Amino acid sequence: MKRCHFLLPIIILLLSACSKGLMTHEAAQKAAVKYYKMLIKGNYKGFVNGYASAENMPEDFRSQLIDATAQFMANDDMRNLIAVSAISDSLGEDSTAFVMLQLNFSDSTSEQIGIPLILLEEGWKMNY
Repeated sequence: MKRCHFLLPIIILLLSACSKGLMTHEAAQKAAVKYYKMLIKGNYKGFVNGYASAENMPEDFRSQLIDATAQFMANDDMRNLIAVSAISDSLGEDSTAFVMLQLNFSDSTSEQIGIPLILLEEGWKMNY
């Protein structure tokens, strides 16, 4: 029994350290880039599942959102999206982040967009 009392603080410390590792500039930027790379690859379901509210969405609404995302990406402007990179970010003390992404298109143009994120148990999610 004494062994359990000794291990509990170590486990709590390790879990705390792991979650703090997610609260970094690099982790927030990686998450935002990951979601937009899903768009480029046509993984619209993965992109929608990157929303913080995705788990609470009714299945019909989630399906409609996936379809709307696919239609948006079929638009002439977005069809030419070929690359995404993080250019800056800011972290809030309330487990939020705002990541600026640069979207690069096949016609050599680019666009900058801001992505609000929130840190949940499963990692960074888009906070729309």
